[in-house]
Amino acid sequence: MGRIFCIFHIVVNSGFMQSLIRLGAFIGWCMLMAAQLPAQVHHFEIRLGSRVIGVIDARSNTSGAARHMLIRSRIETRLLSKFTDISCEYNNNVLTQSRVLRSNGGKDGDGKEVTTRREGARYLVNLEGEQSTLQTAEIRHSVSDLYFTEPRQITRIYSETLGRFLSLKALGNGAYELLLPEGKKNIYRYRKGALVEVEVNHALGKAHIVKKS
Repeated sequence: MGRIFCIFHIVVNSGFMQSLIRLGAFIGWCMLMAAQLPAQVHHFEIRLGSRVIGVIDARSNTSGAARHMLIRSRIETRLLSKFTDISCEYNNNVLTQSRVLRSNGGKDGDGKEVTTRREGARYLVNLEGEQSTLQTAEIRHSVSDLYFTEPRQITRIYSETLGRFLSLKALGNGAYELLLPEGKKNIYRYRKGALVEVEVNHALGKAHIVKKS
């Protein structure tokens, strides 16, 4: 009788252990899928009046604690040809580095670059060859984030292009005002947390960035 109970006990425990192993494997798979979230990809048109003068493609990839964003802007008109690539690297929701590369289609000043790199409790900024230091330990929000997330309760945001912080003001109804140098302002509008339009003070006049998909 004791031997039968022992065999039964082993079988039961074996089945229990197999269930635990399967459960652990399932939990591990879920954690892996959660760590590698699908990329966010958004496409925008740049409109000046009724004309489409350019496009913006915004992409964000998250893998575990790391996040990479790439914003690619292309403007083509008779008077202006401008290409801008902005890339940002985050780790644990803290900016570690960013790079902005701007090209004017082979004209004077082609290939201007701005880089920001975290080093200890500060950031090193290279603004088209002019170096400076930001005495801040962490940058958690940059302008590139505005393409992917509504900036609720955020009043200051880092500009990768200008290498400085800018003020951000909530206007209500999903609208936010980004204050630029020289008193210029860009207005970001969101619907259900997603960016749908940006009103931009552009070199050619007031332009609108409108989401396509």
